[in-house]
Amino acid sequence: EYVDRTDVASTASKARRMNVQIKQMCAILTGIMVAHNYESGQALVKSREFSVQKKFFQKVFEIGRRYKILNPERMRESYGKLVYFLQDSVRPDIRELLEFSCVSKVRTVHDFLSK
Repeated sequence: EYVDRTDVASTASKARRMNVQIKQMCAILTGIMVAHNYESGQALVKSREFSVQKKFFQKVFEIGRRYKILNPERMRESYGKLVYFLQDSVRPDIRELLEFSCVSKVRTVHDFLSK
């Protein structure tokens, strides 16, 4: 679990915790892509160019956030972990590594109908 490894009090240095956090972030993004499309996932594993798939990742996380808004009784534990992940993903050092932000605006019915 991402939160179990990155958000625990430890005696490890800040640089070591940051290294673990970045590895976990990359592993999660890679796993999502492999689950979605095996060939694209394999290409991402080799290239480590996450920004190429930024629209896909933003859409996946936006759908998860929208699902929680529409179904507040679901994803009680998972949503908290998702929020921690997204908060960590906008940190300047991680955003620089990924070359994009995982967070995008949640699309609402009003936004959809206004277009």
